[in-house]
Amino acid sequence: MKKITCFLLSLVMAATMLTGCGSQSTNSGTAGEKSTSQAEKKEKVVVACWGNQMLDSYTQYLCDLFPQVEFEFVLATNSTDYYRFRQDHDDMPDILTVRRFALKDAVLLKDYLYDLSNTELANTYYGSYLDSYTYDDGSVNWLPTCAEVDGIIINKTLFDEYNVPVPTDYASFVAACEAFEAVGIRSFVSDFAADYTCMEVLQGASIPMLQSIEGRKWRQQYESGATNALSEEVWLPVFENFFDFKENVGLGAEDATYPNRTPKEMFSEGKAAMFRGTGADVISFPGRGQDEVMLLPYFGQTEEDNWYLTYPTFQIAASNKGMDDPEREKLILDIMTAMVNQEGQDHISYGKNMVPYKKDVTLELMSEMDNMKPYVEQNKLYIRLASNDMFRISKDVVQMILNDEVQTAKEALDAFNQELAGEEPGTEIVAHIDTGYSNDFNPENGNQAASAIANTMRVLSGVDFVFMQSCYVASDIYIGDYSQKDLAYLANNDGGWPGLMELTGDQIYTLVETTLSMTGNRGAICNDSTLYVSSGFEMDITKNDDGYTLNALTIDGKELDRSATYSFLIYGDRDWYMSDVMEQMGVSEVDSTGPKAEGYLTQCLVEQGGQLEAPTDYITLR
Repeated sequence: MKKITCFLLSLVMAATMLTGCGSQSTNSGTAGEKSTSQAEKKEKVVVACWGNQMLDSYTQYLCDLFPQVEFEFVLATNSTDYYRFRQDHDDMPDILTVRRFALKDAVLLKDYLYDLSNTELANTYYGSYLDSYTYDDGSVNWLPTCAEVDGIIINKTLFDEYNVPVPTDYASFVAACEAFEAVGIRSFVSDFAADYTCMEVLQGASIPMLQSIEGRKWRQQYESGATNALSEEVWLPVFENFFDFKENVGLGAEDATYPNRTPKEMFSEGKAAMFRGTGADVISFPGRGQDEVMLLPYFGQTEEDNWYLTYPTFQIAASNKGMDDPEREKLILDIMTAMVNQEGQDHISYGKNMVPYKKDVTLELMSEMDNMKPYVEQNKLYIRLASNDMFRISKDVVQMILNDEVQTAKEALDAFNQELAGEEPGTEIVAHIDTGYSNDFNPENGNQAASAIANTMRVLSGVDFVFMQSCYVASDIYIGDYSQKDLAYLANNDGGWPGLMELTGDQIYTLVETTLSMTGNRGAICNDSTLYVSSGFEMDITKNDDGYTLNALTIDGKELDRSATYSFLIYGDRDWYMSDVMEQMGVSEVDSTGPKAEGYLTQCLVEQGGQLEAPTDYITLR
């Protein structure tokens, strides 16, 4: 098997944020009053991106392929409920993408989405996969891209060093765990502070049960809304398996606190032999640099019971809005086709780590995943059950188990069903926004919604400057009442972290110039809607055929002092974008302990009962 060196696929993105609080804002534009610019000569298409992963080369691919289109990209919260929020304000994007998907959650959007069932695009999918997206009336609103593969990543080199056999079933997996624990190496670690890991390990450890006749029957009932409770026949064994997994692996309260990066760092340093991960993790976290790694399945009682867990990288759908115009309908379908055709999926699966659902797409697997090819041929790829409730409650109950708050599988099952039967948290009204702002970009003063949030953040944090990518503001800021969940939909929280640092004016120039010149990386700028918003200083930028060039940075119209030192807050992905630009600036001291986007909105609008700061004209685009 080919050995793989640790390489960072690309840098991630910059910025995301949300809010702060100040005095009553003045109305410098309301949501819905869209700006005009030279770009409006093109056909405008709004695409909601499920995560910042789409910002590396995927959005640029669409811009290059459709030069006649003025794309507006926003980073949506990765939930179909985000689109419910947009629809409530009659502001549905043209093209929707989401990774966390279940028909159960998406059914509320059915009347607002375009029916793809009779399109050429839908006909390019394997029927067995399309069945999972087909409603009882035969309509199809959503289509998947390619499949992310989830399993147990092992450091094969570490196994060889300690003469531990590679597991082939659950018993040999337990034996491997015992062998590594005996020499002081963690056998298996994962980020159980994340809801997706709690859900995936819970399901992955019991796929044969979930794939049984009883399991499939229950899932169909659950997805269709016929039941909102876990079947004891199906799920009691699932929790029994997880309790057994917990004991044999040695999971406990500390594991419930591990964020995403902790187990990956332990694995990369040779302190852990296995962790739950995906094909993308195989590329990015291959052990100690030259170690040989493998992505193995979730283990069953026999080798025949082993399964991989899969889920689409994301699903796409189209709003009904504007589809009564034949030319626009064709354009939207052409864009969607490009998003999921061979070239489009090559931009998603550039690491050769995914499996296609379409008949006309071929994706090569990297050698580190060769061992899963027989599982693909046998269709032993379980598609996770990923409703919003499954994410939320799996985390709650798995953490109860890890913290010994429930002692038996029956108690865990009852706790899960109790939460399923209850009201979803965060739905009561907690705030009112008095002044709305448009999320459109215009070259005279930028994105006013993003500016309002950045300015609010700067006031609340007390820093001199804030810098973030404006597409992290996920919609217009609407006038009206907000629940806690709705506040979170205003700006993307996933992948966004605060980075507080001290920078000289000269370093700030380097930061902005580096950001403007990024290509092929998360956080790269592909068009005006993905430009960055600044708070506390202004940017003078020229746009040309080669991209964007910085002319000057000013404070209230006066040139930024290159020798002065400023407190500077970046909001973005700390592992990719932030680490790259800080290397360019020679900065190592960074505080990333501050709040995420939703935290600033809550502090401003809920705890202080205030309003967002007014936007400022932060950019001149020539």
